[in-house]
Amino acid sequence: MSKHQLTVLKGAVALAGILFLTLCFTAYQSVGGSGFDNVLAEPWGLVTLADVMLGGVCMGAVIFAHEKQKRVAAMWTVPIFVLGHVVSVVWLLVRFLPSKGINQ
Repeated sequence: MSKHQLTVLKGAVALAGILFLTLCFTAYQSVGGSGFDNVLAEPWGLVTLADVMLGGVCMGAVIFAHEKQKRVAAMWTVPIFVLGHVVSVVWLLVRFLPSKGINQ
């Protein structure tokens, strides 16, 4: 991957992250805390929550399998259950995108 392609990819990921946070903030502002209660009142809301939690468990297993230090793995895994899979995406990018050092 060329330096230009890597820069474009990082910019696209950063933009997607900013858009996601903006969407979350806007949704919370318009609905408030009661929106999550409404989701949990529906059966499919519970299924969706269970799906996200199962994804968190699976992603946590992947993180623990790849990180050498268990403390570091835990520090990546625990926020997945609070912040969602945005943390998973950041871990994947940090862990697997090739980084270009100063001397390269």
